[in-house]
Formats: sequence, C-alpha cells, structure tokens
Amino acid sequence: MTLKLTQVFYFLCIAMFCSASIAQSITPSSVSINDNKLQAKLNVSNTIEVDLVVEFENSIGLSADNIDISATLVDVNASTVLNRLNSTDINVLPSFPVIISISPKASGGFGFEGLASVEIYTKAVDYNAAMPARLFRSHANGDFEDITSMVSAGSIRARGNTGSFSDFMILLDQRSDAEMLNDTFTQLSQLFAQHSDLVTPVLATSLQTSLDTLNSALFTANYSAALVATESLISLVENASNEQMSTVWRSTNDLVNMQGELLTRLKTLRYTLRVM
Repeated sequence: MTLKLTQVFYFLCIAMFCSASIAQSITPSSVSINDNKLQAKLNVSNTIEVDLVVEFENSIGLSADNIDISATLVDVNASTVLNRLNSTDINVLPSFPVIISISPKASGGFGFEGLASVEIYTKAVDYNAAMPARLFRSHANGDFEDITSMVSAGSIRARGNTGSFSDFMILLDQRSDAEMLNDTFTQLSQLFAQHSDLVTPVLATSLQTSLDTLNSALFTANYSAALVATESLISLVENASNEQMSTVWRSTNDLVNMQGELLTRLKTLRYTLRVM
C-alpha cells in the first residue's frame, strides 16, 4: 500500500517529535579524585559546560569507578520535571535546564560520614544578585528540595549540602522568604520526627527544645532569634558523635545519615536567614 504524502509527513513529524523529546544523558569528559574531593567536567551541549565538585568530610571507597555521574538537558516545560517542583514559584532556569545525577553504585563499597557538599559551576548563566537562583536536590524522582548554602555572582556557582545522593538542579526560586523558611523547617521537623530513634534520648531532648525555640522564632517572624537558634542547632548536630547520632551513608542505601541530613536543612535555613 502506498502512503499518501500527508501521511508520510505526519509519521516523519511524529518520529522527529519523539526523538527530540528523549533527554540524552551526558557522562563526564573528565573525573578526578583528590583525597575526599571529587571533581568532574561535563559538556552538556555546545553552549553549556558544567564543573561539578563534591567534597566529603570523611569518605571510604571514593573512586571514579564506583560513582555514576551524568548531566541531562531537559525541556523547561517537561511534566517529568515540573511535577517534581512543589511550588508554582519554583521554575526551571531557561538558560540552564540541566539535571546533574550523582549515583554511587550499590556494589562499589562507597560510603561517607557527616556532611557532603555539592557545588555546580557554569558559565552558561550570567548571574546577578537579583536572580533568585538556588540549588535543589531530589531523591528517587521525588520533589526537588532547596539545599542552598551559597550562590555567587558572575558565572553562577551554587553550593549546597547533602547527606545522601540523587539529582541536583539550579532552579529559579521566587517563593517569599517566609515560605522558604517554612518549607525547610517543615522538612527538618519531619526528618527529626521520622528518625528520632537514630538519636540518643538525651541529645534528642536537647534538639527538640532547640527546634521548638526555632519554630517559635519563625512563627513570630523574629528572624534574628531564628538565626541564633539555627546556629545553636548546627553546633549541637556538628558536635554529635556517631554514638549519639547516625552519621554514615553508604551506597547500599540502607542507612540514614541523620547528621548529614539534619545539617543539610539547617545550613539552608541559615543561608536563607542571612540573605533576607
């Protein structure tokens, strides 16, 4: 059977659309390891290059062979991304619609203690202080959550913290300061409530008291008091031993790094309170 010209054109358009809709993942052009620091360069497109730095307080089995890293260029309107943004005031950055995925291999024997920092640098974005860009992460295709601890101007450099690994994006965040603080505090409170068994009772009591103080300060918009309470919590968590609190994450993903996850949210709270 001979297809009509309009039918041929239709099938060609469908094929082109499907091809264009498939996001291609790019692996690093180079990866280097120096003690507890991993550095990778990713050439995402002709106009987008990414320098990635991941640094650990203390790691085991850190090597380029047991951690998969990739960058994916996505459609700014793709539902697979938009459905993971929990606010209409959070949007994909048009000049940098890139997801960075960091996935330690389960069989690689990799693990780390405490906090890890993730820094993304690209010249593809001309950043200025008026641009509300922040660093987000997402686990297992879940919602992206703010983990920002620093954003610098010029070609954008965004840094955040994490106690585990998955996807990372620099996003435009136009939420109000109060909404940012409330969302991060809610995540902090939920984490503590869900995994309080991973903290000794004595330390848990001290943390809960400080969380209550922080909650009260945020509720009354006393942000100077909120910053003091946040600094106190950071000190409590940073000084906790592995006997007082779980502090390890490993690639088998069977442990909750309570110290790293609490500090991730607390340092994002501190960043927001400082830049308000």
